[in-house]
Amino acid sequence: MQPVAGSRRRTLTPAEQRRKAYYAAQGKEVEVRKMAEEVDEDDEEEMARDMYAFQASRFRESWEVQWFGFFGLFEDTNKKPERRHNAFLCNSLQIFSLKVAGISEGLQWPLHVFGTAFLRDSADHNRNTIFNRGRDNCQIITQEVPYLTLTGPTRAVVLLDPVTFEVDLKVKGTTESEDKHLSSLAAPFMCSIPLRSYPLKRDYTSKLSTLEFALGFIGNYSIEATIAIRITRGSWPDGLRAQFAARTTSIGHEEIILLDSGDNEVLVDDDGWITLSRRVASVEIDGWLKVAVKALLGDEIIVTKEKCFSPKKAGRSGGIFDVGLCHMDVTVAWSLISPSV
Repeated sequence: MQPVAGSRRRTLTPAEQRRKAYYAAQGKEVEVRKMAEEVDEDDEEEMARDMYAFQASRFRESWEVQWFGFFGLFEDTNKKPERRHNAFLCNSLQIFSLKVAGISEGLQWPLHVFGTAFLRDSADHNRNTIFNRGRDNCQIITQEVPYLTLTGPTRAVVLLDPVTFEVDLKVKGTTESEDKHLSSLAAPFMCSIPLRSYPLKRDYTSKLSTLEFALGFIGNYSIEATIAIRITRGSWPDGLRAQFAARTTSIGHEEIILLDSGDNEVLVDDDGWITLSRRVASVEIDGWLKVAVKALLGDEIIVTKEKCFSPKKAGRSGGIFDVGLCHMDVTVAWSLISPSV
């Protein structure tokens, strides 16, 4: 049937686009299974060496069969929408840390690590960046401190359907040809959905390493919190290490490290805003968000301050940190989580 002359095609809402993508994916299910069955002898050898790396090598092809044309390109990263469509309180996944829990195949500490780590959820199936470093900007990790410095997620991770951990990490060698693949992943993650929040860990052992994700299931109807900290008077004390962290009261022993300056200076822009490594957390609507600052000399805590914030469905909350000669404003922007952006 031809469209009536002069008629306009209605633009689909984000929710309708998601449903359309879902049904299209269901229609492609046979094609996906067919790809999975096309395993030759070389593939079998690769699977025997590193199953996770083999799955990761096929992830792009399967993603494009299901989602290309509905959610953009495979490399696209997600963005916070200016307007939230059908946003509501929902379950979410908190990322506390990612560490190299073990190494093998002749690798030796310390490791000069570069590469990427992303999360993909059912909101838009695009990449939500948690780690991204080029070869010329490696992070040096040691056996004593094997944690990667995370830079995300950039928005709350929706846990309605499985979340994919997409990882491509390498260890820098003397020359580029001597670089080694530390870990390649495209692993779906899902957990049981109880009424309360709880911490959990997932580890993935490949040929060269074991990666361990420290996670949190945030239930009881969670909300997204975006944290910003601004110096309003004075400056950060010279010679002291700065550490900013956030946590929920329900999982009090796990922290989201917003910034750990280490031996580096605290970066501040012209308006006094501190450059945080991470800014986003998920919080139960009936819980509390705690934001803390520590001033340390090495590993010795010199000053520690903490503020508690009660979540809201929208708007902002504020507080003040007084660290001697340095005064800071803490701002938390609250928003509902959108399962379709």
